[in-house]
Amino acid sequence: MRRTIFVTLCLAVLPATAFAAGAPIAPDAPWARHADDELSRPLHERLYGITSEQLAALPTTREGDMVFTPDGLGADTLAALGRAPLHAMSYDPTPGVLYVAMTGVTLSPTCGNTDTANAALNCTPLVDSVTEFPPYGNGSAQASMFQELQNYYEPFNIVMTSNRPPDWLPYTMAVIGGASNQGAGVCGVANVACDGLKRNHVSLSFPESCGGVAEVAAQETSHNWGLEHTDDQTDLMYPFNNGGFKTYVDTCNDISHATGSGVTQCGYIHEIYCEAGGGEQQNSYQELMGVFGPRVADTVAPVITSTTPADGAVLGTLDSVLITATVEEDSNFLAAKWTWLEGLPEGVDEYTRCTNHVCTQDIDLTPGTDPNTVAWDFANFAQAPVGTYSFQFEVMDAYGNYDSRVITIEVVEGSTTTGGSADTTGGTASAGTGEGTAEGGSAEAGEGTDTDGGTDAGSDTLDATGGNPEGTGCACGPTSSPAASAAWGLPLLLAARRRRRR
Repeated sequence: MRRTIFVTLCLAVLPATAFAAGAPIAPDAPWARHADDELSRPLHERLYGITSEQLAALPTTREGDMVFTPDGLGADTLAALGRAPLHAMSYDPTPGVLYVAMTGVTLSPTCGNTDTANAALNCTPLVDSVTEFPPYGNGSAQASMFQELQNYYEPFNIVMTSNRPPDWLPYTMAVIGGASNQGAGVCGVANVACDGLKRNHVSLSFPESCGGVAEVAAQETSHNWGLEHTDDQTDLMYPFNNGGFKTYVDTCNDISHATGSGVTQCGYIHEIYCEAGGGEQQNSYQELMGVFGPRVADTVAPVITSTTPADGAVLGTLDSVLITATVEEDSNFLAAKWTWLEGLPEGVDEYTRCTNHVCTQDIDLTPGTDPNTVAWDFANFAQAPVGTYSFQFEVMDAYGNYDSRVITIEVVEGSTTTGGSADTTGGTASAGTGEGTAEGGSAEAGEGTDTDGGTDAGSDTLDATGGNPEGTGCACGPTSSPAASAAWGLPLLLAARRRRRR
């Protein structure tokens, strides 16, 4: 097993005399402050002490179909910053989500935040300008390609979907469409993130120029998860599109530099699986197994076990409280989102905190983190004005199992003793019925049709991606699961209930 050390944060209601931590959410509202915790810091800063500014100052390099951005933590990046590879970054195998985008997508070269790439934001350095990728084939061609790719990933705990997940759930996007002139003449191109540490990358595969579309897509998505090329012609990581039957080979093969510079970037991870290779050999099968683990279909919904303060709590204008929650989840993958619904400070239209770098404030989890050990903090209240305040907390696992809780509190003049009590009555969880299995990583739920014969989540009129026009929700619950369908609809219900606090 592979482990990483994770710092557990405290859950506490502050005494009335305490001052809430973190910077104010709005200049004119010092009573509402950001949660000041380790999960607000980027992963590379926590692991290596490397700031986003330091990474941004380093160059991006390209070797054939592999693009190495500094946040991939390759050998060149670590050497430039004087950091030794940190094997302790290795983590317990963690489920992954792969969105296969076959109906057309427009990508931008920048994300508007500190990310170099983010599938949920349709941004990647794989393009130099805003670029439109056309749909791939017809429905039959899409279904066939999806099934073939699904077969390649069948051994691994990778949830595949052809419908876009909610934007706060970390997922990798494989774009299928376009021609090789959109990728410097190669059949596909992808960022490389050593050990699959970054779970929201983008890859491109160009079916208009190359055959073996699923084979190309399998290699490119595997680059996203830390695999480099090998010299085994039967390995899906062989650098040339030479046809024939391929798979992820369960053997230590020499790294191939036939299309590169001769520098292995993720050797410090490869040698975990091929000790005798000294970082210059790769076992593609075992490394993916180490990143994701074997397939385990999950039909059990996460449960929000408590919130602080409790729903219906009454606080005084002299009181301070940390808005937080605890969760019970049976896997080590959990996405989460807090939304401030009512009582927002003047001048603040929206305030959210979530996973996947799409919210006002981040929850930047290390892959493999046990959700049961996390303090899911949102914001600090210190001497808030009289009024009503509401907040929503949502959680979702890799298979689309979902829970949500809304808490509403009242602030009255003076001080009270009830604001610190926690609500442990439980939320409303939605999960699969256990009637189906997620074969090949497919997990479909809701109305409509999808490429693997399952059903998708939502229709053309509802979008669970936070406004992205290309997405119509995610299909990440076990196949043929009515309960999971309800789960995917829930995040949309309270989207309009946000009112500002003066």
